[in-house]
Amino acid sequence: MSVFTRIRDQFREWKQHPVGKVLLNKYFVVGFIFLVWICFFDTNNVGQMIRSRVTLRRQQRQIEFYKQEIHKMDRKLEQLKSERDSLEKFAREEYYYHQDGEDVYVIE
Repeated sequence: MSVFTRIRDQFREWKQHPVGKVLLNKYFVVGFIFLVWICFFDTNNVGQMIRSRVTLRRQQRQIEFYKQEIHKMDRKLEQLKSERDSLEKFAREEYYYHQDGEDVYVIE
């Protein structure tokens, strides 16, 4: 008995089994191959979808962070526009401005 004969006999036995009838059905096999192709080998496969979602979430977090930073800057700008003392304090702290006759010492 050759190897091919044994394989053929085994295949026939599987085809007689109820589960084998379903698994060896040509429509099931083609559908399964199609599903595997779509999930793993296509350009829009599962891995690509996951990477895209991770990138999207990361960018959404950055958008929220920058919105908060813009809101903070807007509040600080309004404060600087409304109060003369806060504008002077900001200029002294950030740009080391000083009045005539004053000495500025920068300690970091």
